[in-house]
Amino acid sequence: MPDHFCVSRQTAEDFMRLFVNRLAYGIQREKPLPDGTVPYIKQTRPLDSGAVRMHLNGDMTINLYAINPQTQSSKWVAIDADYDGSLEALFQLQWELKQDGVEAALEQSRRGGHLWIFGERPLLASQCRIYIYNLALRLGVPVKGGGLKEGIEVFPRQDEIKEGAYGNAIRGPLGVHRKSNRRYWFYEADITPESQLAYLKRLKKLTGAELGTLTKGMALPHAYRHSEPVPFVPRIPTAGYREFRILDYVQTTGKQDTRNWKAQCPSCAKGGRDRSRNNLGIKISDPRFYVCRAGCTKEEIRAALRQPVRKIVMA
Repeated sequence: MPDHFCVSRQTAEDFMRLFVNRLAYGIQREKPLPDGTVPYIKQTRPLDSGAVRMHLNGDMTINLYAINPQTQSSKWVAIDADYDGSLEALFQLQWELKQDGVEAALEQSRRGGHLWIFGERPLLASQCRIYIYNLALRLGVPVKGGGLKEGIEVFPRQDEIKEGAYGNAIRGPLGVHRKSNRRYWFYEADITPESQLAYLKRLKKLTGAELGTLTKGMALPHAYRHSEPVPFVPRIPTAGYREFRILDYVQTTGKQDTRNWKAQCPSCAKGGRDRSRNNLGIKISDPRFYVCRAGCTKEEIRAALRQPVRKIVMA
């Protein structure tokens, strides 16, 4: 069982000053779903120090959103790595950041680690991403996306988000991960919330001017730029055949990233999986394209809908 604490309101406020850039948040379920996921339930009430105290004490676990849509800025950058050899890559990034005068704190995680950089004031998300992506690629550290299935993930995950949108969230540090029922601490401090936060407060914070100097003349690598949406133009159907449209058969959840709607995968659902209803990604710019993150094939998805893939018979 993880240790239980009783932190003060001051400790919770210290956490908020470091990590909370907007008051939207979610609470992680107490136990995994049958498919093994432990999703977060988005809260309607704004985050406050009382909820943060419960997180630090171990009574619940919250997640945090990086970008504030009013400023398109984030208080921090978190580099998430959970592939084989990822911890070595994070140490490499931490050392190289230090050569640039940037102090970063390394947090343990369930499968690897998180490297955190804090801004003196909120930093433009687009500049943060430009800096980290270019640094990682220069060092040969793989970055997920751009054709790679494994690599580091950088939070914030977007350059900007629309008003009312949320972007991607990350588990709040120092709390209990409900899937492993463990806490994961930063390496350079004693394992109490107070000692951990005191260590993080002492770190040198990155200024906007310093970040501007570090990214001067840089752009986000082309492979990681979001492509412009392509208008959806349906194919001309052949006589007696109506083109299959996945959106005619599934209900999107309202959750989406910059490229995809989310929905329950029909094949997963048939097998009693995907209770969180987000395994199926449907391309927003062209909903003919869809994929199951659990690995179900198009044929399996169509079969579950009783709409088998049409076979083309060659003359």
